[in-house]
Amino acid sequence: MNNKKKKEEYKKVPFTGIGLIFGTAIGAGLSLILTGDTVIWAGMGTGVGLIIGSMVDSYYRKA
Repeated sequence: MNNKKKKEEYKKVPFTGIGLIFGTAIGAGLSLILTGDTVIWAGMGTGVGLIIGSMVDSYYRKA
């Protein structure tokens, strides 16, 4: 697969949504292990996942 076609395929992937899903899951998992208060950690994980997913999304959209 050539490099241009790979870049076009990455433009179709919604990294923001993937970041939200994984951020929430990781935040909730850590909260169960560390404290037991899932709402706070899941919220923080969602925020971090949203930020990282948006950054990756904008990087691949520019390329």
